Amino acid sequence: MRRLIFLCVVLLVPGSFLGAAEVFGTISENGKPVPRGVAVKLDCAGVAASGATDEFGSYSVKTASTGDCRLTVEYKKSTPSLKVALYEKPARYDLVVKDAAGKVTVARK
Repeated sequence: MRRLIFLCVVLLVPGSFLGAAEVFGTISENGKPVPRGVAVKLDCAGVAASGATDEFGSYSVKTASTGDCRLTVEYKKSTPSLKVALYEKPARYDLVVKDAAGKVTVARK
């Protein structure tokens, strides 16, 4: 009986981590990190996850989905976004926010 339980745990636990993905990086504006608490949202095939920047402009968001996703930054009352591709290994996306004539955009560094 113990062997059966052990076997089930060994087979099921790693399976729960399959398909998990992470996106991380920094967000800056004019060469300086954005303030702490800037919201970062990730939408992958209807599965949403969110995070926020720290005092260095760094962020990390984990999700159970992989593939083509949309990363959105909530900054200065705007929500610019860009497409990102996520796989099983963590993906680094360092971003630059630009505010030109009241229109906020985000791009990969």
